[in-house]
Amino acid sequence: RDEVKRLNREVVRGFVSLVQDLVNRPAENKKRRDELSHNVFLMLQETNKFREHQSRELLIEILEKQLEERQRLSNELGEKIEQADRLLKECPSGATTTAMDES
Repeated sequence: RDEVKRLNREVVRGFVSLVQDLVNRPAENKKRRDELSHNVFLMLQETNKFREHQSRELLIEILEKQLEERQRLSNELGEKIEQADRLLKECPSGATTTAMDES
C-alpha cells in the first residue's frame, strides 16, 4: 500500500508539472508525459497485485460460506432422519406392514 501511495503522489506531482509545462512550454512536454505515463503504469501494476490477494480472500469467504451451509443442511438432514426413526418406532408394527402392503 505504501508503494501505491508513493506512486500516487508522484502521479499527482507529475500531472501538476505536465500542466505547468503545457502552459509555459507547450512544445516541450513529451518528457513529462512519458514520466507521468510510466508512473501511472507502475501504479496500475501495484494495484493489480492487490487484486490477486482480494480474489483469494473472496474465494476463501465463498468456500467458508458453502461449508457452513452444507454443515447446516447435513445437521438438518440428520435431525429429520432421527425424527423419522422415532416415528417409525412409535408406530404399531401392524400399521407399518399394512402401509407397505398397500404400496
